[in-house]
Amino acid sequence: MQGSITWNELGLFIVFVFFAVAGGYAIMTLKNLNGLIKEAAGLLQKNKDQLSEIVPNIHEISVNTKSISRDLKKSVEEAGDAVRTISHETTDTVLTITETADSLAKYALVIGEIVKMLVNMFSSNEKGESKNY
Repeated sequence: MQGSITWNELGLFIVFVFFAVAGGYAIMTLKNLNGLIKEAAGLLQKNKDQLSEIVPNIHEISVNTKSISRDLKKSVEEAGDAVRTISHETTDTVLTITETADSLAKYALVIGEIVKMLVNMFSSNEKGESKNY
């Protein structure tokens, strides 16, 4: 026994399968969405007392948050200025120390040369005097 299927029947079968899969997906999605809504309603019911305390104070909370943000911004700017000032002063101090160390090194070289010259001068005089005797 042979059977045949027409293009029309094949098309109807494909459309039926598509709608069956889409319907199953829609049912699963609605089930998950319904569970999420139940969970959100439970949380709202559980925290109803806290929410009823917070809602009337939202304006005051937003004003306080704005004030805290402004104060925090000002503090951060002041800290940045302090860091920049300390950085500049530290750089100036390091440069001053470097210049002082360079000056001391030059003075040490000059004093060393003077001492060397004096030692050579006195040692030359002593050698010269011992030759005369």
